[in-house]
Amino acid sequence: MRRYSIGEVCRILEVKPHIVRYWEQEIGILSPTKDIAGRREYCGADLQLLFRIKHLVQERRYTVQGAAMQILEEVSGSHADATARIRVVRNELLEMLDKVRRRDAETMGDDTE
Repeated sequence: MRRYSIGEVCRILEVKPHIVRYWEQEIGILSPTKDIAGRREYCGADLQLLFRIKHLVQERRYTVQGAAMQILEEVSGSHADATARIRVVRNELLEMLDKVRRRDAETMGDDTE
C-alpha cells in the first residue's frame, strides 16, 4: 500500500502542513502512522479522510468539530455502504492522480535538460 509523507499530502490537498496537523489534533479519527524517524506516513484511507475534511471545512463551511461529527455520522449511518463504494473509487482516482503528477514531474525534468 502506498504511503504519503506530509509534504506529499499537502501538495495533493493544496493546504499547508500546519492545517493538516491541526486537523489531526482536533479530529481523533485521523491518526497517521509514524516511521522510524517519527515522520508522519499517511495511507490512502487517511488521504481520503483529509479530502473529506477539507471539503466539509473549506467548501461546506463546517467547523472542524462539525466536520468530525458529519464524518462519523456518514461512516456509521445508513449511507455507510455508499460511502464505502465512493471511498474505493476515490482511492483509485487518487492513485491515478499521483501517477499523472509523477509523470508530469518526470516530463518537466526532461524538458529542462
